[in-house]
Amino acid sequence: MGIDLELADCAAAGYRLAVCRQAGPVCAHDPDCGQEYARLVDAAGEQREFRYRRFADINETMRLHGMAVFTLDSNDRRLITTRQIDEVLAAYALVPSATRAALESDPKWAAWLDWLALSRRHGGFEAE
Repeated sequence: MGIDLELADCAAAGYRLAVCRQAGPVCAHDPDCGQEYARLVDAAGEQREFRYRRFADINETMRLHGMAVFTLDSNDRRLITTRQIDEVLAAYALVPSATRAALESDPKWAAWLDWLALSRRHGGFEAE
């Protein structure tokens, strides 16, 4: 089992689009739900979803370094907010620089930090 992560604005637009399509064949919203979803997905590109799906190592690293604001241990849908991301990044800033350098030599951890920064700009992320 893996957990999928998607940028919050893309996930929310996808849900709005699904609800709108269930309501009828024509979208009455401005901007159009389909166009807005397409715009957000196109803007995010390949970064829309985090490329890894297993998080035991990330959870453990976050726990060991005082960053366990949230854990990714369930595929129950939930939103990780920008506030939670800020708390994780603030805790990470307190980790000694030599330890951060060692952690950041791991491509998965480096990708995780990049994902947190990116998702911060997109309103957080959804884990499911």
